[in-house]
Amino acid sequence: MVFKRLSFEKLDDVASYVERFIMIVAYATLMAIVGFETLRRIFFQSNWLAGPDVALYAFVWLAWFAMAHNIHNDAHLSFTEFRDRLKPKVRRVFELFDCLLWIVAGIIVISTAWELVERQLAFNQTIFGTDIPVAVGTLAVPVGWAFSMFRIVQRIYRILYRHEDFHVTHVVRELS
Repeated sequence: MVFKRLSFEKLDDVASYVERFIMIVAYATLMAIVGFETLRRIFFQSNWLAGPDVALYAFVWLAWFAMAHNIHNDAHLSFTEFRDRLKPKVRRVFELFDCLLWIVAGIIVISTAWELVERQLAFNQTIFGTDIPVAVGTLAVPVGWAFSMFRIVQRIYRILYRHEDFHVTHVVRELS
């Protein structure tokens, strides 16, 4: 049991590190491009044609990994007021149903987004004015959702096998 707990915690730490790293890089890229382009327009009346597209893709990476991060921290959109009034066993059933809905949505999103990435790679599409493949930006959708699905599987594990962690997240959320 100690090995399972240790590996669960280690895997969780690695995933959290990757999420934070990607969110920080995406946010820094977004802010740098928006800031630099604003100054360029003010002082030089010119702009980088690819700036808005690159900033948009940085935002997409940020958004999808923030979704995974919020799922992990139980800060995603949910009906907590209703669920917090339920008995713990009934609440767990609703949480499991939620997780199953997330997984179904994730499978649909990942499969359709992956088809789009493959098409973009097949046609060698690049962001206008750069050599950056459009697929790099679009890849954020299936990769971000895959991280979210990993977080959902972790949540299912917590709901089924670690009731104390499941209860603690609800208590912490209520206090904040």
